[in-house]
Amino acid sequence: MSLPPEYIAARSVLLDGLEALRDHLDHVILIGAQAVYLWAGEGDFSVSIMTTDADLALNAAELSPNPLIQDVLKKNGFITKTGGNPGQWTGPAGIALDLMVSEHQAGVGRRSARIPPHGRETARRGRGLAPTLVDFETRTLGALTQNDGRTCQVNVAGPAALIVAKCIKLKERLEDKDNNKRDRVKPKDALDILRLLRAVELDKIVDGFSRHQLDKAAAQESDEALAFLVAQSTAITPTLPRLAEVAAAGDESAALSFTILVQELSDILSPRV
Repeated sequence: MSLPPEYIAARSVLLDGLEALRDHLDHVILIGAQAVYLWAGEGDFSVSIMTTDADLALNAAELSPNPLIQDVLKKNGFITKTGGNPGQWTGPAGIALDLMVSEHQAGVGRRSARIPPHGRETARRGRGLAPTLVDFETRTLGALTQNDGRTCQVNVAGPAALIVAKCIKLKERLEDKDNNKRDRVKPKDALDILRLLRAVELDKIVDGFSRHQLDKAAAQESDEALAFLVAQSTAITPTLPRLAEVAAAGDESAALSFTILVQELSDILSPRV
């Protein structure tokens, strides 16, 4: 299955961003769909892997004060839109590079992460990211075209951390009382969880969830996400398997596979659920 040109372009912009952030890379972690696909590959689904942006988490507690992140991004051609989302940097061809900070490191505020001396609009705060700070591995990331030979060593969030981040995002949107976020529920997020559950050895996912317990903030978000994952996958009318089926172009086996794999994970981690 050939890769969509939008995804190829998003990888190129991600490499641009990592090059710009080279002095901070020890404390930068790849999250989002590009991290999911590094672990899961294309899989055996009829729908292609696809993303049109790149997402990075910053370990704000360890970041160096210099160079200023906003300065190096601007120097390398990234821009922000006036009145736009904090942390959203636009690279070539209008592709977004989103910088995120875990809620417990983001300081006081509603949307922007406060990580001085780096600028107030440099990064956006977000729940579900604490596990990424303790559950990651360094991987080699390469471009997706033959005429681009760039590679980069980058920290990549582990499968369990990525599952937590996806679950927290889905939970917040599905449970939004004001309906402001419900229309932003993306079935693709559920399919990304299934991709990880299918492709990654169960022992490795379990190890990641165990690693989360070593940090208070990571453990709280991990436990919340796991409880949500199990509840929404094994109910009489399971929400997450249904979303995965929708994203898999109506493949009914996706829903069944989702439920079975979550149950297997739950059986091992049952004291935490």
